[in-house]
Amino acid sequence: MGGTVESSNGQKAVIMTDRQPIAWKNGRRVPWSDASVPVWDLGLVAGAAISEMARTYRHQPFRMENHLARLATSCRELGFSLPYSEAVLAQAATEIVATNTETLTDSKDLGIVWFVTAGVNSTYVTDTAGSKPTVCVHTFELPLQKWQDAVRSGVQLTIPPQRQLPERSFPVQHKTRNRLHWWLADRAASETRPGSRALLIDEFGHLTETSTACFYAVVENTVVTARNGVLRSTTRRFVQELCDRIGLRFRTTDLPAERIGEFREAFLSSTPCGLFPVASIDEHHLPGPSGNVVQRLQAEWTQMTGVDTFEQIRHG
Repeated sequence: MGGTVESSNGQKAVIMTDRQPIAWKNGRRVPWSDASVPVWDLGLVAGAAISEMARTYRHQPFRMENHLARLATSCRELGFSLPYSEAVLAQAATEIVATNTETLTDSKDLGIVWFVTAGVNSTYVTDTAGSKPTVCVHTFELPLQKWQDAVRSGVQLTIPPQRQLPERSFPVQHKTRNRLHWWLADRAASETRPGSRALLIDEFGHLTETSTACFYAVVENTVVTARNGVLRSTTRRFVQELCDRIGLRFRTTDLPAERIGEFREAFLSSTPCGLFPVASIDEHHLPGPSGNVVQRLQAEWTQMTGVDTFEQIRHG
């Protein structure tokens, strides 16, 4: 059963269980409703925050170490302070998952989020001596019902007027919280074709990714995905691993948008959802859930994780 919780500032939020979940913020366990960012934090003021997401399968975290390694790498390469080790962040996640799955049914699972902000905005708070970034770990129940249409019918993708941000101007390979361009792109796609999501092309006219997922096409019996201008994705590595296991060729390359007509199939991958078949890109229709490659990869995904995400989502 759902309910609401009220934070210390009086705001209410919907939660998915009768008992409020816990989170971990700056080294201590807190109620989920208090896992907030101060108004003077650069994570809010400038969108200067790095995030990471894993998920559970059968209530057990899956490949957390890969996500935490990427988080640490992003912090290092972007010059963020990370005052906690990967081991500490893994332990924090393990503990809150154990607590937050106590009231979760066997058919449900959690998303696990870590985020690190750039710290205090010195314009708002002049005395920043000893200030630290906000580091938080929290979970949420995966919204399985939200994805049912995507599994049953496939995802509709639309190429909007917005373009992927160029790598020389923005670190698109890192998972950051600065996502206004994606919000605008998804809104534009939905306005063009209700129910569709944005698939961005870059400044050279190459297909890149969606706001929450990697994009793949099947061309001449090879799974292909963008070479440049995309997130350094953990699920892309997993999809490549699955392709290797079932004998499918996998290649990163440039994907000019004018080649969409050559795609035999297309699909998306993301950590919380798994695989999503693509039913159309603009006016080009694709097999969606009936695609052979999608079905083979989904079967191997199930074998590797112990959960058939298609069935989990269908039954909500």
